[in-house]
Amino acid sequence: MSRAEIKAQLEQLLELLQEERERAKALDMVGLQQVVEAKGALVESLKLQPEEAAGLEDLLRKIDEENRRNAFLLWTGLNWVRDLMGFFGKAEMPQIYGDTGQSRTLTQGGRLLSGKV
Repeated sequence: MSRAEIKAQLEQLLELLQEERERAKALDMVGLQQVVEAKGALVESLKLQPEEAAGLEDLLRKIDEENRRNAFLLWTGLNWVRDLMGFFGKAEMPQIYGDTGQSRTLTQGGRLLSGKV
């Protein structure tokens, strides 16, 4: 593979990473999946040897930065969803008196099922 082809593929990878972030921000899951598949195919076909990467360090650094940005965006989004699911899943049930006269909390449901969202 020629140096020009390698550079063109790396530039295409950088564009795919930028498009991946935009699709993720827009919550376009179908488009995001397409970009991820295209990115995977490109990375699979791009097997660089260290001597082939000489002189492309700036481009490789930009690709690394974009990849880290996307990873942080997706990781943060996943944690946000996990926190929300935890919030909605927590039981917020009233205290009631049981058969023995002791106070207890209902344990069924959660915020979504109890209607307290």
